[in-house]
Amino acid sequence: MKLRGVTLVYGPPGAGKTTFAAHYVYHNYDKVFWVSAFEDEATFRSNMSALGYNFGEGLVYWEAPLADPEPFFDTLVNSVIKERPGVLVIDSITEFLGSGNIDIIHNVVYRVIKQSGIDVIVTAEKEVAEKVAYVADNVIELVYDVRPYGAYREMVVRKIRGGRAGYAVPYIIAEGLGFVLFKTEPSEAKPTEPIETGTCLDIATGGLYIGVLHAVVGHMGSGKTWLMLKAANSLAQRGKKVAFISIMAGGQVYAGKFGVPAVGVDPNLEELLTHLYKMTGEKYDAVFIRGLELMKTMYGKESLYVFLKVLHNIAKRGTAFVISLRSVEDFDMFFDVIIETKRGVINAARAPGGQVGVDVQC
Repeated sequence: MKLRGVTLVYGPPGAGKTTFAAHYVYHNYDKVFWVSAFEDEATFRSNMSALGYNFGEGLVYWEAPLADPEPFFDTLVNSVIKERPGVLVIDSITEFLGSGNIDIIHNVVYRVIKQSGIDVIVTAEKEVAEKVAYVADNVIELVYDVRPYGAYREMVVRKIRGGRAGYAVPYIIAEGLGFVLFKTEPSEAKPTEPIETGTCLDIATGGLYIGVLHAVVGHMGSGKTWLMLKAANSLAQRGKKVAFISIMAGGQVYAGKFGVPAVGVDPNLEELLTHLYKMTGEKYDAVFIRGLELMKTMYGKESLYVFLKVLHNIAKRGTAFVISLRSVEDFDMFFDVIIETKRGVINAARAPGGQVGVDVQC
């Protein structure tokens, strides 16, 4: 995604507007001119450094006075033209527009863009965004859904000059990682490779498969967790790198009995995405996830749909993901392997190998 010309980034407080702007300019420009209406330079540099953005000498930083902004912006434009940065960031214009200074902002944008060819990124709260959206070449909305049990962030691309728009991408903000976008569009898949588990899965499905999603489906007490942990333990003994993610820590006590490394995650979609992102660089052969129904209950079906799209892309990098669910209704299209469980018996409803449709004793 290339943001050229004037870019408006808007959203509620805490959505990550400053972090998104910092992330984008850090990776796309050698020299940045940053104007802040609410943060001093030392605080900004410290906060951004914690996220992995060390601007060094490539940053010119000004603190904007809110009183009598017109002479300040006249001086600013002249300084920007003199410094010749790749981009000017104004964070945020909400304070200025709230004082009725829309003409000043338009003048800054016109002089910097039209006369000097320097890109401009402005951040704003949602209530004032419409005042400048019509002069922006690119419009990015950051959605921040905060609930008592966690948060969900999503970047909505509403307008891109000469590029694709009209789509949304989940993202996280984490210390040491910064602003992380999760691709949801289809990516190139690696050839699917079967892994023998040394369990009844080898008979029913032909094993697990690198690069795809597996669903273990059944009612409570049908043996879903037991089946996953037995497979994880066997894979670990065969030298494979495995992990067991348990939402709300349910099932961790059983993971310990099977000697399987387990991660307990709160029912926080952002936290779960953060764990998965960190795991992508660690080259796991198989990852088992228990408790996704809780996410669907708390965040709704749409969030589970988005999460599975993200997981589908991560799997294609070379990991077999195995997810326990009580039902795959409305979501079966994500899974290349679906295993139905009963007490002591499994049946492959869908698999590229094994004995599909046959009850197999476990």
